Amino acid sequence: MVIHRSPSFVLTLELDSHPKLFSAADKELEILRVLYNTVLGNYLKLENQMKRLKEYKRCIRQLHGVKRKLALDEENPFLLNELECIREKLQDLREQYQLTEYASHAWAKGIRKHFGDRVNAAVAQKTASRAWLAFRNKLFGKAKKVVFLRKGEMVSFEGKTNTTGWRYSNNHLVYKDMSTPLKWSGLDSHVSEILSHLEKKTPFTYSIKKKGETLTITDFYHVKYVRIVRKTIRGKVRFFADLIIAGYPSPKGRKLGKGKVGLDIGTASLAVSSPDKAALFNLAEGVKDLAREIKLAQRKMDRSRRTTNPGNYHENGTVKKGRKVWQLSNRYRKQQARVRELNRKQAAIRKLSHQRLANSMLALGDAFFIETMNLKVLQKKAKETKVSEKTGKYAKKKRFGKTIGHRAPSMFVGILEQKVKSLGGSFKRVNTKTFKASQYCHVRNGFFKKPLSERWHVIDEETRIQRDLYSAFLLMNANSSGTKPKRIACMETFPGFKSLHDDEIHKIKIEKRKILNSGILL
Repeated sequence: MVIHRSPSFVLTLELDSHPKLFSAADKELEILRVLYNTVLGNYLKLENQMKRLKEYKRCIRQLHGVKRKLALDEENPFLLNELECIREKLQDLREQYQLTEYASHAWAKGIRKHFGDRVNAAVAQKTASRAWLAFRNKLFGKAKKVVFLRKGEMVSFEGKTNTTGWRYSNNHLVYKDMSTPLKWSGLDSHVSEILSHLEKKTPFTYSIKKKGETLTITDFYHVKYVRIVRKTIRGKVRFFADLIIAGYPSPKGRKLGKGKVGLDIGTASLAVSSPDKAALFNLAEGVKDLAREIKLAQRKMDRSRRTTNPGNYHENGTVKKGRKVWQLSNRYRKQQARVRELNRKQAAIRKLSHQRLANSMLALGDAFFIETMNLKVLQKKAKETKVSEKTGKYAKKKRFGKTIGHRAPSMFVGILEQKVKSLGGSFKRVNTKTFKASQYCHVRNGFFKKPLSERWHVIDEETRIQRDLYSAFLLMNANSSGTKPKRIACMETFPGFKSLHDDEIHKIKIEKRKILNSGILL
């Protein structure tokens, strides 16, 4: 059964100081941490029992065999039917061993009773579902392991409705007989507008598809549920309320432009091409200084830990296996708190930078095209061992793990997609393998492979185009299905793009703005 959910958004406001309420929140967070870990542990035990079954091992062997055959014959009806039968058998085994979300809700009842029902039932169920989502990734091969939470690492919880437990009422957060106001200056027109909609219960409409028909549903602005978040900012613990609100967020005066926009996303940079603009940007430029501070602080922590725990290391510097007791000095703990604060700052700067860049993209057009990138593969180390031709030593296997971690290109794409769609635009993800934006040349009408180190696309002796900008230009001229560039459109728009391209390259050189991995010499 498909559950149709109304559109929603999140409004985050800080809670005014209330020691008793904050103490209750801290206690609930610790209880929910125990609940989360217990549910995860139950899932892992049952999974290990299931994996010992001969029937399960047989199903897995059959599943791999059928998938190998389907790779050669994708539309074979016999193989597809066999694949479906194997999956049904595996699902039956999972249900037999209680590897379902509903099993976690049953376990949560007993854990909640153990703590004297001090946690709201809906909050306990939501935390159990959170544990299921973490385990599900491991169960279906999307993650290698699950991570148990240490004391103090559970920082948020949420309910299911706004009628029981932690709830919002008249600009206050209410829990049992306690309440505290939500802090805001009153000068923020965006917050004022949302709170006004909640007070007046402003109606809104949205569309759903049911049995092939499009239905229009009318609803009103209301708080669906509240999420409580604990944050440590500059050494001080503060609590925030995330109000999940049914409705549409205020557009803040932003509007989409007209026309197609091509985006070529890299690990650290972004190339943009539209009828009126060609530009290159570095992603999250403000995080690079903090990244160096974090690296130096972590080195300091490592030296301190090695000095105070020499018995936990081998002579070659590697950590000994098995259970160990770590002695942490006061200086180490201070550095640990500093690294935690620097990471918080870095995350805030990164998100704010992405949001600002995404807002600047909205006026360029209303149809965005971007190539899909498997960034998880780029994060991993290379498997093949190579010897450097220059030094004769083994080449490093690292790729772009740190860069992707600092710059977060996927986060930017997600933010931009959400903004474009909320304003009524389209956001098309193009298949990299079929589109081949980095290989196609619209003048020669063919595909020509280039090494990653070659950052310029040479059309003829007089025409050189920056590689990422040219890929964005081709994406801007993609067909409606996003499978290939339209050559006729490329020929028509290329003179204008070439002029915009040359202006952008000249501007970058004049400003001495270093664009990462662009090949532009300053």
